[in-house]
Amino acid sequence: MNFFPRQLYRLPLLAAVLFPSVGVAAGLRPLSTDRPDATESPYSVDAGHYQFETELGSWTRDGGEEEFSLMEINAKIGLCDSTDLQVVIPSFTHLSGGAEGFGDMQVRVKHNLWGNDGGPTALALLPYLQIPTANDGLGSDEFEGGLIVPFAFEGPAGWSIGVQGAVGLEADSEDSGHHLSFLVSSAAGHDLTETTGFFVELVGILSAEDGSDGEAYFNTGMTWAPEPMWQFDGGVRVGLTDASADVTPFLGVSTKF
Repeated sequence: MNFFPRQLYRLPLLAAVLFPSVGVAAGLRPLSTDRPDATESPYSVDAGHYQFETELGSWTRDGGEEEFSLMEINAKIGLCDSTDLQVVIPSFTHLSGGAEGFGDMQVRVKHNLWGNDGGPTALALLPYLQIPTANDGLGSDEFEGGLIVPFAFEGPAGWSIGVQGAVGLEADSEDSGHHLSFLVSSAAGHDLTETTGFFVELVGILSAEDGSDGEAYFNTGMTWAPEPMWQFDGGVRVGLTDASADVTPFLGVSTKF
């Protein structure tokens, strides 16, 4: 997963700009997820409540290589009004080279600095630790980690905007140590109907490892919220540089209770 958590933004005052719904469950903030785009949400899960965000399936083509993933789950619990604990579980991945199985887990803590309960802007800190739990051929076999800083604000004409900066410490591809990686992204979303919305996003990733090239992606997709605490999503991630994966279509679902 590294620097590619997926999510859309929802500002509480925008009444379902990105995740439109038929209402909000009593006592809970609007559903705000860390998928399906790469730009994280600055909003935490309500204290004492649970949220599950699942990538039901995705398929990636990168040149002659293919990757198929099922049931990557981000399980969250609200620890207090401004902080939640997250565990990202990559249930199953299959590579065209034959490797398959469980991936590297992540433990993350999101702390909202402001904007959780309203206002035109919101900011959070999201440190994470990646644990080498993957089957052979699917992970780095090293501990990795970093810090993500997501920021959201109300845009013009009903648009909701999110931007993000992130820095991480990742294992070298030749097992010779670790290097820094950097990510910047910006996502914009708008409602189409009372229950559907869409987003567009640009993402840039730069690694300090010798010989690595920068990656860039254009991501787009739609969301459907048939109930206030349920959201379905689907879309595609498209690589813009030679070093980027060519294309990744995906489907997902999220809920809070």
